[in-house]
Amino acid sequence: MLSTFHPMACIAWMRVAEQPQRLLYLAATLAVCTLAWVVLSAFSSPFLASRVGMAVNAELAVANAQTQNGSFPLRHALRLEEMPGVSAVSYFGLASLPCGDGRSSLSINAYGGSGVDSLLRGRGASQETLDRWRSTRTGLLVGADAAARCNLKPGMSLTPRDHLSGVEIPVTVVAILPGGGGALDDRIAYGHYDYLNRLMPDERSDQVLRARVVGENAATLSALARSIDLAFASSDPPLQANPASGTESALGRFGQVQALLGLIMVAMAICALLVWVTVLAHLVTQRRPSMAVLQSMGFGRGLQFGALIIELGAVVSVGALLGVLGGQGVIALLTPRVSWLLGPLRAPDWAFASLLPALLLLAAIALVWPALQVRRLKPIDHLQS
Repeated sequence: MLSTFHPMACIAWMRVAEQPQRLLYLAATLAVCTLAWVVLSAFSSPFLASRVGMAVNAELAVANAQTQNGSFPLRHALRLEEMPGVSAVSYFGLASLPCGDGRSSLSINAYGGSGVDSLLRGRGASQETLDRWRSTRTGLLVGADAAARCNLKPGMSLTPRDHLSGVEIPVTVVAILPGGGGALDDRIAYGHYDYLNRLMPDERSDQVLRARVVGENAATLSALARSIDLAFASSDPPLQANPASGTESALGRFGQVQALLGLIMVAMAICALLVWVTVLAHLVTQRRPSMAVLQSMGFGRGLQFGALIIELGAVVSVGALLGVLGGQGVIALLTPRVSWLLGPLRAPDWAFASLLPALLLLAAIALVWPALQVRRLKPIDHLQS
């Protein structure tokens, strides 16, 4: 075997020295394709969906399935916190207090549950503000528009009567939230569910208007919604979970981007295959006379085809190695720029696991035509020169 490998290697080296630019072109094509494969796989990998979900506060809105504006028992919300796949739950009851001018009212969403802090941070509350609100039983965090409309200032204490129940509800304005959270967010105030619930009459006690469920993995948010619907299908009343509009839109767009990146990866692989098939076919056609001369000197078809395999094996190895190293370098450069949204990027394991079979398939298809030409080779073909 060593006796045949040496002449194969010598012929391969001779061919590399003859047309290095053609082989460099093949290696560069493969390197670019491999680089794109590694980088695009990092962006199209499904694990990014959960990262994107975190960045857009992916959540489910859970409500009474029978009546659009109806409430449901607090025990349902507490049961949601125990379900598999749930990271946090927040729920609220509603009160409506008159403003000082008597002509408008202030809507209070009284929140409870494990996800309240993250929700209020999303509305612009600082940690210091949250701490003061937590320590003030009657505390309210008031949206900027609501504060201006009702002329509310931090530190004010009021005892208005709830429009919905007729109960007097002493409240204290802890802070005014910064504007820009959204039209609805700016027009309401945030209170404590436990405090409001204790003041409500029996018919409104232990009732929740809406719940907000944050899943552990945003990529399986739809499956979590179906699990909630099924778990509460026979409850009184049943519950219905739907992705929040912003979450559904963001994850939908990300899914479309993933599909587009997948198509780009396939297109680049096909382009690389066409380049290799075309260049190798032309290369073997050009070499046919010199190959016939070598055949007449005793270098048989098998020997020359083996030399071609060694030659292309070296090109594939160099191109793939440069592509992988370049792809990892590009990922390292992009990570600081996209980590705020996607977290640290990394090429998934399947990208590397599929690379070797893909390269072998590329080489096998590209060698079909050269193999046919070598098989038909005759010493008389040197006259074609």
